[in-house]
Amino acid sequence: MLRQKPTAIAVTTEDISAFEEARIRKLNEDKNKHPEQNRGSSNVNFDPNDELKPLPGDKARIVRSREERIGIGRRN
Repeated sequence: MLRQKPTAIAVTTEDISAFEEARIRKLNEDKNKHPEQNRGSSNVNFDPNDELKPLPGDKARIVRSREERIGIGRRN
């Protein structure tokens, strides 16, 4: 089977902000459509860094920031 080179994509900060704005807009629309289902979650804020934190039952591991993971934090 022939293989082609992987397609390179670049995600910019504008792409991320547009995605986050669309997500917030959709959440607000859903909240307005079904207010009885969203009473308990109205004060909950979404933190994208929660994905990087270990779960309570997991062994503690070192959680690094985004900059540390991609090597921006340390420049010699």
